[in-house]
Amino acid sequence: MQITAAIDDGTATLTVTTVSNSSLLQVNDAEHLADDLEQFLTDPDADAIDRHYRVVPRDFGVSVQTDKGRFMLPWRHIMTAVNGLRA
Repeated sequence: MQITAAIDDGTATLTVTTVSNSSLLQVNDAEHLADDLEQFLTDPDADAIDRHYRVVPRDFGVSVQTDKGRFMLPWRHIMTAVNGLRA
């Protein structure tokens, strides 16, 4: 599994690619998404974050939710996503 993240003009794109398929989630108004994701690494018990998107901590990582869908981000991939969003 490979997870990538990028942001362009405030819209973040999170992509997960496996051997058999790939899926993505676009997150609008995501200027703070990298900081929001990183917060859960320092405080995994933090409350869910509600913006134009929602970030909810789970046992296996965090769930990023929008009106277009949901993206599950395992703990070990959070910094990969944060780094991609900040690049």
